Amino acid sequence: MSEKKKLLILVGPTAIGKSSLGVEIAKRFNLEIISGDSMQVYQGMDIGTGKITEEEMDGVQHYMIDVMPPDTSFSVHDFQKHVDEVIDEFHEAGDVPFIVGGTGHYIRALIYGYEFNDEDDAEKRALTARLEKLGSTILHSRLRAIDPKLAQEIHQNNRKRVIRALVKHELSNRISSREGPGYTDEMKYDTFIVGLTRDRKIMHENINSRVDKMFEMGLEDEVRALMSDSSLSRTASAAIGYKEFLPYFEGSASLEEVKETIKQHTRQYAKRQLTFFRNQLPVNWYDLDSVNTDTIFEDIYQFLHTKERKKND
Repeated sequence: MSEKKKLLILVGPTAIGKSSLGVEIAKRFNLEIISGDSMQVYQGMDIGTGKITEEEMDGVQHYMIDVMPPDTSFSVHDFQKHVDEVIDEFHEAGDVPFIVGGTGHYIRALIYGYEFNDEDDAEKRALTARLEKLGSTILHSRLRAIDPKLAQEIHQNNRKRVIRALVKHELSNRISSREGPGYTDEMKYDTFIVGLTRDRKIMHENINSRVDKMFEMGLEDEVRALMSDSSLSRTASAAIGYKEFLPYFEGSASLEEVKETIKQHTRQYAKRQLTFFRNQLPVNWYDLDSVNTDTIFEDIYQFLHTKERKKND
């Protein structure tokens, strides 16, 4: 059996410093970065997603950033398809792909090769039966919220196509919590996952500071422009840092309340991220409060310069 191709991944909760460390790693080992963030694929969603700037990239090429308009749905299935193609290009060139991001179920679907097979899926039949009970207007409005462009192409009276599109979207997003037969026990690549953690109090302080900075940078204006100039897809509009503004725009919450809600939701999200990484991925953890980054660099060097590690090693 031929050796698996290598894949390096850097994960960790939001606001822990993945982007800056990722650039350091990329420059040290002559790598390019593939973003593993589910929201940074969207154009115009910059401040609220903490998107890395061109200056912060420091000359390191980044992929999967700003690749989709915000009114388009981008599912875990879409991510898997796009990133698999990018990884193949790296491997064909003899390079090691390097993913940096915090969307755990996107990364899990990628490295464990989740198989999206709807044809014999009982869940597909159940979803279809449930949707068929709804009126054409309701079905089409749901599709419009998910994918406005596709909704324009499909007339609402074409119930079969509308339902098919809704089922495909729903199934592709459900795998974030699925443990079923779609996953294999073996990873597709010889993968080394660097996971960052640190004291929870410090993480919370970093999150609060980041949200304050987002507001100083003009987060309110960014969200307002996105919501007025385009129809955000359901995926994009559910992003933390964006959905919390709705009560404010409707006049039922103050800007300070929006800020505090974003901080709270972000802290909760960071906790969920850590739980997912610890339970669903084979992460090599590094506590930034006690481990020098040189240790991380040394372990990455060993991974990059050794043959595929066997399970019994």
